[in-house]
Amino acid sequence: MKALMKYRCWLFFAVVFTLPMYMRLNNGLLLIFILVSLFDIIFISKKISLKNLLVNGWPIVGFFMLSAMAAFHNGDVNNFRYLETHWSLLFVPLVMLSEKNFYAKIRRTTFISLVWGCLAALAICYLNLIMKIISEGESLQNWFAWHHMGHDFTFITDAHPTYLGLFVVTSILFLIQDKKFPQVSKYILLIIFLFGLFQLASKMAILLLVLFFLYLAINNIRQYKQQLILLIFGILFSAFVFWTFGNQYMKSRMFSVDEILDEKRIDRWEVSYQIFKENPFYGAGFEKIKGIRKEKYLHGDYSLAAANDLNAHNQFLEYLSVNGAVGGFVYAISLGFLFLLSIYRRDHLFTFIFFAFALANLTESMMVRIMGVEYFAIFASLFLCSKGSDCANNRQSIRRDDIMLSAKKMDKI
Repeated sequence: MKALMKYRCWLFFAVVFTLPMYMRLNNGLLLIFILVSLFDIIFISKKISLKNLLVNGWPIVGFFMLSAMAAFHNGDVNNFRYLETHWSLLFVPLVMLSEKNFYAKIRRTTFISLVWGCLAALAICYLNLIMKIISEGESLQNWFAWHHMGHDFTFITDAHPTYLGLFVVTSILFLIQDKKFPQVSKYILLIIFLFGLFQLASKMAILLLVLFFLYLAINNIRQYKQQLILLIFGILFSAFVFWTFGNQYMKSRMFSVDEILDEKRIDRWEVSYQIFKENPFYGAGFEKIKGIRKEKYLHGDYSLAAANDLNAHNQFLEYLSVNGAVGGFVYAISLGFLFLLSIYRRDHLFTFIFFAFALANLTESMMVRIMGVEYFAIFASLFLCSKGSDCANNRQSIRRDDIMLSAKKMDKI
């Protein structure tokens, strides 16, 4: 029993570690983890809990139900292939919520696994970048050239820059609030991650970091004074290096108002909204959505979007077009519930994680790609397994100590 639990634990950490890179490897590890876990909790420990899955895990399972509804929209039972990306929304919370206490205990180690995974992914990307610069005889001034940033930077790890940027921001959030991580190692990692965000050229990730900085400055300036100084230094230094050595094209992409507003993206959102208006209740479903969207892209002269089969690049609009009003309602109520519950629990780390996820979904359909689906399934389940933040637990511990001290004084009297 103990050996199997230890094996499962390491499998789980390996899944989180590989989340920022190499999708096939990560998916293989996730499949093994789920199969081993299901075998254990059903046949050995017999801890399977469908009640926990339905009562506590509905904000996650609800998204799987939307996927099933979209897959079998036309009643064709052969459409199981459309669920390939979404199975983790059912099985990950089933496994984790069946053993809530166990996963609550390894919460911190789970985040550490993501930290090292992000570091490994960036290290592989930077090693590949250095080798390309050397092999092609380029100057180091081309470090921030367009062909060394964004998708070209992360291609070697099979990662999307926006998703990797979100994982890096999550790692930064964890490192800043974690008090047990060695200080020197923490500061080195923070500098690497901050510099990496500019190499990823993810405007959303940098925006999230700035918002987090403002949050710390307003609410916890005394508690996180050193981290705030490091954040300011890291952001300014990375921005200075990028502005000095980056080419004009990448500067305009990162800092231009036109690029930030991106009228073409907003016009494409109108296409998804039109599809919703034509299918207001249950949406178009998985089987028809690509064809309908491509036709409207071509009609609206969005040839590049049509050629690349671009999705809505806005998760709310994605659910509206695929699942109709039902999808939009489930998306809003599920994320809203998780966000408000994290505030109620005073779990500040997850409050910002859910906020960051929702904000990133404004420009990305993160629940379409398996990397985003798996990230949400794992960390939303981890949150639901937790009983509250360390800060909240510490406050409760302090209150208990005060009560015990008062009781002792009363006994003496």
